[in-house]
Amino acid sequence: MRKLTEDESAVSISIGFILTFSITVLILVTILTSFYSMMDQAEQRVMRDEFEIHGSDLAVKITTIDTIAGAAMDSGATVGEISYEVSLPEKIAGKHYAIEIDNTTKEIIISSEERDETRVKIPFSTDDTTVLSTTLYSPKGEFLITYDPDTNTIEMS
Repeated sequence: MRKLTEDESAVSISIGFILTFSITVLILVTILTSFYSMMDQAEQRVMRDEFEIHGSDLAVKITTIDTIAGAAMDSGATVGEISYEVSLPEKIAGKHYAIEIDNTTKEIIISSEERDETRVKIPFSTDDTTVLSTTLYSPKGEFLITYDPDTNTIEMS
């Protein structure tokens, strides 16, 4: 009579196949998960870089309008309406985004999908004018930054 615990015939091939298959599946899942994680990080990095570029451009335009208005007021001249047309992409890295101009913190906040990983804050500076707080969304594509001499305010729409 044979003991079952010591009998190794016809079992090693099945167990070897199951173990090899399981290990292969685990390695494949690990590699795919790492790949998707790296792709997501690269997408976030691209978004942040693009947001910083566009946010800096908007901050420069706001500061330029403020400088022009301030220089004109200091010299006693009158300034009419000043406006810049700004064209921004509808999507960055395949996603829509929001542009928030906050007058209290004097920052342009650009984010996508309300994710902190993609949120960028760009400071702007105004000495002579007030920037109206607003939130805009990227699908519009074309924006207008306008200085109103009657209220001495800058608005982005």
